[in-house]
Amino acid sequence: MTYTALNLKIACMNTVIRKIFVVLLLLTAFSAWAEDGVPTVDLSITIRTLDIAATTGRGGPEAGTPVILNGTVIERAVVDADKASFAAELMLANGEWIDSTEVTVSRCIILLNGPEYSEMIPARRSRTVNPKEINLNSELLVYGIFLGYTETADGMIAVIESGGVRKL
Repeated sequence: MTYTALNLKIACMNTVIRKIFVVLLLLTAFSAWAEDGVPTVDLSITIRTLDIAATTGRGGPEAGTPVILNGTVIERAVVDADKASFAAELMLANGEWIDSTEVTVSRCIILLNGPEYSEMIPARRSRTVNPKEINLNSELLVYGIFLGYTETADGMIAVIESGGVRKL
């Protein structure tokens, strides 16, 4: 092996070692970041898994767990129409075929608190079309915090406080 080939081989090894070091450093930083109380989203949580946990009383996430859910708006209600303290509730649902003849519907309640949601769910319907408005049967992607379960006429149901909503 010549002197130049040896230098090139050492330079390549140094580059690989540097890359490995950077990856290990980043992994350490991210794992420490997650351990310091920065919440991570559990993507295995769905409206269906929340509904099963509400029905059975077992296997649900802890209160305060961040979630990302998608579903169809089947109910909406304005709780406080004042823009400064605006509050509304959405019922989000997903359906799943059991076999070719039966569908199960899973639901959860999404709480929308804050003035940023007042245009999405107006207290009164407008005569003009508002692209921000969340209508019945709208498909949504919701980022939120799982608060727990509440009793309704149809049984226990999961409650999520919204941190962000996007129409799909």
